[in-house]
Amino acid sequence: MKLPMPSIFHASTPLRASVETMFEFHSNPRNLPEVMPPTLKLVSLKTDGPAQEGRMIELHCRDWWIIPMHWTCRWKTVQAPDLLVDEIVEGPFTLFIHEHRFERRGPAECIMHDRVTYQWGRAWWGRLVSETGVRVYLKLLFKYRHHRTRKWAMTK
Repeated sequence: MKLPMPSIFHASTPLRASVETMFEFHSNPRNLPEVMPPTLKLVSLKTDGPAQEGRMIELHCRDWWIIPMHWTCRWKTVQAPDLLVDEIVEGPFTLFIHEHRFERRGPAECIMHDRVTYQWGRAWWGRLVSETGVRVYLKLLFKYRHHRTRKWAMTK
């Protein structure tokens, strides 16, 4: 069976911090709680350290305080200080690739671009869910994450 085309979500935000500072922050999975919304609780996180190509990250979360989620991700691409890419190995999506791109705007300013290529399910209904419910969820999630990231960057 041919899989439907994946969906793509993109969000950007200006930050008052250097690309090096933002790369370092986002390359450390232990910083995830800093940008997670209050409705998404991190129960446990396992990793061997900051971003390194091939390194694994295992997350156990509770969404909306009750829905258990388990994600196993791998750092696919690490190109300091401009690009971090992680991809799902096991979890709720058939495909989930998250790119963080840091675009320099000055010595202490940058634009962070988040691009998520994702697919939920394996048939036409998966595409429908991806383009409706998942897209709305990602829009809300990244709006909050970018708000928290901007707030964090202003302290650095």
